[in-house]
Amino acid sequence: MAATIHRNPRIPSTLRFFCAGTAGTAHELAPPSATLDDASISRIKTFIRDEPNPDRLAELFHSAATTPLFYGDRIIFNLAIRKLILARRPDLIERLLEHQLTDPSTPKSEGFLMRIISLYGNASMPDHAASAFDRISFPRSDRSLCALLNALLKSGQHARLRDTFDKAEELLGVSPGIASCNVLLRSMCEDGKVADARALFDEMPKRGLTPDIISYNMVLHGYLKEGNQDGLDSLLKELSRRKLEPNVTTYNCRMASLCRSRKSFEAEDLLDVMLSRKIRPNRVSFNTLIDGFCKEGDASSAMRVYRRLQLMKNEDNSAATANFRTYVVLLCCLVEKGEFDSAFEICKLCLNIKWAPPFVVVKDLLQGLIKSSMEKKAKVIVNKMRQAVKGDAIDAWKKIEGELSFEF
Repeated sequence: MAATIHRNPRIPSTLRFFCAGTAGTAHELAPPSATLDDASISRIKTFIRDEPNPDRLAELFHSAATTPLFYGDRIIFNLAIRKLILARRPDLIERLLEHQLTDPSTPKSEGFLMRIISLYGNASMPDHAASAFDRISFPRSDRSLCALLNALLKSGQHARLRDTFDKAEELLGVSPGIASCNVLLRSMCEDGKVADARALFDEMPKRGLTPDIISYNMVLHGYLKEGNQDGLDSLLKELSRRKLEPNVTTYNCRMASLCRSRKSFEAEDLLDVMLSRKIRPNRVSFNTLIDGFCKEGDASSAMRVYRRLQLMKNEDNSAATANFRTYVVLLCCLVEKGEFDSAFEICKLCLNIKWAPPFVVVKDLLQGLIKSSMEKKAKVIVNKMRQAVKGDAIDAWKKIEGELSFEF
């Protein structure tokens, strides 16, 4: 029986030719067109954003692949590959990106090839990233080497990354610069080789490179991860002596170190220092403080930091925002400390954006509200949970409701 082609009614007839292959096999992509106008390219981009079927997405991508208005759009490239990653279709990723590498119509600039290398890295396809790097026919630079090293880092290939770095000048004709050194520093720290990272950091001046704030931050984070307070303090002093301007990542490392030592109030002072120096705190800054106060059992201070986060967001739409982790950490602490009014506020905010907190903490909150004669608030939470919980979790939530000695 012949396969039935299900037409997508949203796709104009002039574009349906490019999607016809999805009814058969994704291995036979229709040839891209060189005659698509700007309006057609714009529609294809919209369809790629909305298309859930990976085979159809690949056809849409391929149909516009050689048009400058399309291949010049980094955002649509990243979105398309990310959707194929989530669909677990490395075959389609390879097919689309290899076409970009081999088709004579696409640019072969270093920047464009770096994008392909990076996309392969995002997809954890390091061999393909290395192959794309090898195809750079003009003199390579530290920028393209850095792209390759980042692709290896994203794939968790720390040993291969270090070997590539060590042999870059001899085999690849590229002398690693500050950016490549910083990628290796990060790799070493993520791989638990912080002492090696510090040794490389100290050797950088001998290579003619001066460590920048990113270099410091990489090693600081390594010390923080392994709990080496002496190493962290020593490097912070060196940073101060050099009068190198710290950035938000530097401050976040200092905050995390203080919070780990149960000095969350001192860490919060750094928030004010950052603001006075026109350094914008990010979500990590606030989550670090909230987590620190919660671990110290200080729910009121954690709530104060959350309100500061909300105030900054209200004053500036580009400021940091709370995420699911913010809500859950804060909610657990508030419930544990019996701060049920504040816990109700946080839980309701979380549910308003359809994020259902862990059932066990919601159950404890409901029990606390009922015992505190706040039945109306308990009913609000139950109704919102019913709206937020989906799929298999519905039965689990109904069981929680049944365990509560209260009629909702």
